[in-house]
Amino acid sequence: MKELWESGKIKIFLSVLLVLVMLTLFTRKVENNVLSTSVNTLTYGLSKVSAAAKDRNTDGMSYDELKDEYDAAVDANRELRARLVDYYDVKEENARLWKFYELKKEHKDYQFVPATALRRDSNDEFYSFTIDKGTASDITTGDPVMGENGLIGYISEADVNTAKVVTILSPQSGIGAIDKASKDTGIITGSAKFADDNQTMFAKLKSEHKVKEGDIITTTGVSGIYPKNLIIGEVKDIGYDTYDTSYYAIVEPYEDIRKITDVAVITDFEGEGEILKRTSE
Repeated sequence: MKELWESGKIKIFLSVLLVLVMLTLFTRKVENNVLSTSVNTLTYGLSKVSAAAKDRNTDGMSYDELKDEYDAAVDANRELRARLVDYYDVKEENARLWKFYELKKEHKDYQFVPATALRRDSNDEFYSFTIDKGTASDITTGDPVMGENGLIGYISEADVNTAKVVTILSPQSGIGAIDKASKDTGIITGSAKFADDNQTMFAKLKSEHKVKEGDIITTTGVSGIYPKNLIIGEVKDIGYDTYDTSYYAIVEPYEDIRKITDVAVITDFEGEGEILKRTSE
């Protein structure tokens, strides 16, 4: 086939064929637009064939060589796409780390793992969610979970690659807390009454408490389960529980826990488990 295209005979044959077609058309004085278009198409096609044959001779590459080059280009493109995906993963991870840079700078003893919310439990009215890190990243049950601006909750379950977060909007939270202004202490425990408004309760306040609107609530750290002074939120109102005959404050977290996606799991900190250790001795 190669010899055929390179020979002068095929070129002569094509030229004669073209001349015969043109002569036939002109002698019959055909003025049909469709036929004229066909002639133009044939002429254009023949010129492309001739040009292709010329380029083919200039390149001097076989079909197998061209296919090898094409396959190599496809492989290179595939590798570049994979590298681009890796780049975006690293970029996203760095962005999450940067969010918690200030937290790390203030608390050099913290060891934490950035994570992202994978899914939320639509049946959970307290907005629990599952993150994309688990025991393979040293995450264990009970680890505190932070947002960029404050405490989110804790790890309730963990497998190799994922973990479940129970939020501070849930009654399961039970976190020792303190009002930084008045020094009143109590327990952070959620309620279905406030969860949909992204609010939780600072409960078990004494009758003589001095908690007021605008006060900042943080963790006490006395249990060794949570680090001391993790910000929880701001007091929005004071209430009275007639069933429990005690006062409570409505606290709004500085994070919208209902929508949060990027978090950090604190896997270790100074004083972790101190109370538990002393109790078991």
